[in-house]
Amino acid sequence: MVVSLVGCKVDDLKDDVNDLKDRVALIEEQVKLLNDNVEVLAYVLDPQQKTIKSVTENNGQYVITLSDGSVMTLSIGQPGTIVQPEISVDNNGYWVVNGNPTGVKAVGEDGKNGEGYPEFRVEEGKWQVRFGESGWSDVPGGDLGTGTSLGDQFFESASLSEDGTVFTIKGVDGKEYSLPVAAGLECKIEGSDNGTPVPFVNGEMKEFRVKISEGNPLAPIYPAGWRAELTKKEAADANGYNYTLTVYAPVIGRATVVADNTNEIVVRVNKGTLWAVDKLQVELE
Repeated sequence: MVVSLVGCKVDDLKDDVNDLKDRVALIEEQVKLLNDNVEVLAYVLDPQQKTIKSVTENNGQYVITLSDGSVMTLSIGQPGTIVQPEISVDNNGYWVVNGNPTGVKAVGEDGKNGEGYPEFRVEEGKWQVRFGESGWSDVPGGDLGTGTSLGDQFFESASLSEDGTVFTIKGVDGKEYSLPVAAGLECKIEGSDNGTPVPFVNGEMKEFRVKISEGNPLAPIYPAGWRAELTKKEAADANGYNYTLTVYAPVIGRATVVADNTNEIVVRVNKGTLWAVDKLQVELE
């Protein structure tokens, strides 16, 4: 009997551990779903002159590729029982988390981009949030809850038009967003998506391959003290790169005027009412 009781307790403990593992896996999946869908919502509110190049669907999950090569994932879910933070945008265009204004702009205006979008994680049974590289902070009222099923609070449905030129997203609030899909419009700087600035030394020049299609490229935008030039190649290479972006770092010692603290080289392509933009992060060592 003693052996049997010990065996039952061990089995119960194993079941508890397995349930905990399953719940942790679900929470991790919920965090990813939440962050992915917030990224899509932020794009809907503020595209920053990036067009959609393609949309593919698989079992209610949409993979969206933008004109700069970046990829977003939109998941259409059902109401779940894991308690996740409520995210909205107030009438002035600022993010609101669990009913608390954040003071962070979601919608760009007057030619300026929004100020980023919230990223979430779970720490010690609580939801936490940050914007960009700011520190993590607890979400007010962000206790995790005890549910065990995934849910999506943002999007009710999504569809691609028959001709593939319009991607329509319907929010749970009934609002619909129609986003143009420009399959051929592309602007991609090699190495722009690695997440870290490209280092330069004093007065250094570097070249980067650029892929541009179906648009009219404009002169690059660059920070004060820097210089950038965009030139077309005689022929595209094997990977389709058909332009060269040449970037010149400032020469320390020369008189330069620093207008702001930006560190982005921006390449823009225009086609009618659509724009494709990519940015290269740079820094002077």
